[in-house]
Amino acid sequence: MSLADEHYLLKQVATGDAEAYTRLFHHYGPHVHAVALMYVKDASLAREIVQEVFLKIWLRKEEMETVLRFDDYLFILTRNHIYDSFKKKLVRLKAQDLLLQQQPAASNDTDQRLLRHEYEKLLDTAISQLPPARKKVYQERAQGYSNEEISQRLNISIHTVKKQWQLAAHFVRAFVKAQMLPAVMVMVHFFLK
Repeated sequence: MSLADEHYLLKQVATGDAEAYTRLFHHYGPHVHAVALMYVKDASLAREIVQEVFLKIWLRKEEMETVLRFDDYLFILTRNHIYDSFKKKLVRLKAQDLLLQQQPAASNDTDQRLLRHEYEKLLDTAISQLPPARKKVYQERAQGYSNEEISQRLNISIHTVKKQWQLAAHFVRAFVKAQMLPAVMVMVHFFLK
């Protein structure tokens, strides 16, 4: 194809002539494919790049009338498209890495919440099985009241409060221990201190 014919062809493309565009595609498509393949080393990805580059040409068809050297224009367009693809791929890989780094933390958080929920359910079951007076002492203690404050609030001796708390804690600890996995026992021991 001579340069004079090419310039006429580009003018036709600029007016929206699909036939002229198709001729341009068939003439330069293999060249764009070879350049893309040289960079990406993947035939299917190179074909995809050819499609995308020529789509850009069609979308910018009005500019074609002013293009003096279409081979240079096409090479720059192809090169820039490949560089943009590499940048997008790099950004996508960085995002995936970041997501993977956060994944174990999210998973651990979910595991911890689930474990804590299971522990709280088990603890509630154990507390519900305490005799009423012992249960009341246990609940007062769980709210942060001291033995002396509980004694005054429930109008019982401090000795009774200590004994009821000791029996309640022993029962809850034994109940939970019998139900839970050994790893969770560390948490139970911590909460009943």
